[in-house]
Amino acid sequence: MGGKRIVAAIGVLVGAGLLTGCCLFSGDPTVALMGPSTATVGQSVTFIATATGGGGTYTYVWMGAMGQGQMATATFSSPGQQVVMVTVTDNCGKSASAQWPITVTGDSPGGNLTGTWQGVIVEFTGREYEFRLSLVHAGQTLQGTAYQGGRASTGSGTLIGTQIVFQFPFWTNTALTAVIEGTVTGNNMQGTWKVGTTRQQAWWLTKI
Repeated sequence: MGGKRIVAAIGVLVGAGLLTGCCLFSGDPTVALMGPSTATVGQSVTFIATATGGGGTYTYVWMGAMGQGQMATATFSSPGQQVVMVTVTDNCGKSASAQWPITVTGDSPGGNLTGTWQGVIVEFTGREYEFRLSLVHAGQTLQGTAYQGGRASTGSGTLIGTQIVFQFPFWTNTALTAVIEGTVTGNNMQGTWKVGTTRQQAWWLTKI
């Protein structure tokens, strides 16, 4: 009688899928990730994931790199500390993740913006003013000072790829934030800007 009940119970578990693929007795998977510790902007680099344990038959999902299995590649467009991550899932639905840090050096496609930029800024009325920007560029981060008409305002921003965003307290009303946005091409940059929520016209600068 007792033996029949055990067999019947196992039959119920199998029928419910709880023992399919030995998932009930499998441990958790683990994954190890390997890749280079450094790279340069624009360089293609390769990462390899090795999964073990669990129920086997793994699937891989990558973040920060492109891949469909154990191997993935990445080409970084900006310098700085980057992280690649992979998550593996076995045929029992159990998963594990690993990360790999990589230091990317070199200039972004927009170049290095450290230096002084001179040009013009145009308000919504169409009136033009002399405009100057002094920048220090590290990674994707910009720190600097915007000058207009003898006034100076310190701000910060980013350069991602060729797209620049820089914000600072507006010269004549520091309760408002001025934001310039645009594109960098070689020693020139240009775009549009706003003060608070009021959209202005254009600006353009040349590195001197």
